[in-house]
Amino acid sequence: MKRLASPSLGQTSTLPNTMGKLQNLILVALLVLPTEGSRCTTYWFDRDDPSGKGDYEILSELRKEYPGEICAQPIGIEAETLEGQPASTTGQIFKLSSPSEGFACVNQDQKGGFCQDYKVRFICPPDFCSACKTQWFDRDDPSGHGDFETLAELRREYPDQICPRPIQIEARTLSGVLASETGQNISKFDTTVGFVCVHAHQKPLQFCHDYKVQFTCPESFCSTCKTQWFDRDDPSGHGDYETLAELRKEYPNQICQNPIRIEARTLSG
Repeated sequence: MKRLASPSLGQTSTLPNTMGKLQNLILVALLVLPTEGSRCTTYWFDRDDPSGKGDYEILSELRKEYPGEICAQPIGIEAETLEGQPASTTGQIFKLSSPSEGFACVNQDQKGGFCQDYKVRFICPPDFCSACKTQWFDRDDPSGHGDFETLAELRREYPDQICPRPIQIEARTLSGVLASETGQNISKFDTTVGFVCVHAHQKPLQFCHDYKVQFTCPESFCSTCKTQWFDRDDPSGHGDYETLAELRKEYPNQICQNPIRIEARTLSG
């Protein structure tokens, strides 16, 4: 058996060693893919404010506004004020706080007459976070003030390769060590800003390692963005050459600018 490596994801798949047989032509498809600790959590959501009857972060409404960004069966819910104070420490009364229904704070139930403005996120089964991941990105190195793998800069350098609202972020050194295990002080590490390690924030005479980051996206980001299957060549000559440059010539505007994964199959699948 031959092993075909995906250059962007480092994954492998097996293909029968049948090159040279016309009945086993190779098909190629290009796929555009779109942590806090080990938990699988969604983005923070804040769709309502307490200017009316209260603050209603209801799951059914959140699903309408953020399709594909919340798992089918959340196993937990967390609520905080916009300033980051856990709801449980505010002293306010909540009508609802359930992973199956969402969160609700009613103004008239509070001593002061008004709820604070809350945001919520859901805890999901691990497979929700493991299915759709981007490639690893390493746009900066620590030769300057530190290592800045910020989401804004990554989007500029890798357009369309990161989902609009990542669920999680993971960071490792280039040698594969988790950022959380390096003992270094990380200035920013979230799905809003990205990852930042600053030399000045480390212990004396220490510098930031060189880090790479990867984002987890809603499953819909991975499942919907694929090209058609292409088969421009056959192995009747020196082999089967499904090269990106030639595919772009024969199929103009049908392949994104920066594909981050490739799949190959025989014509029989």
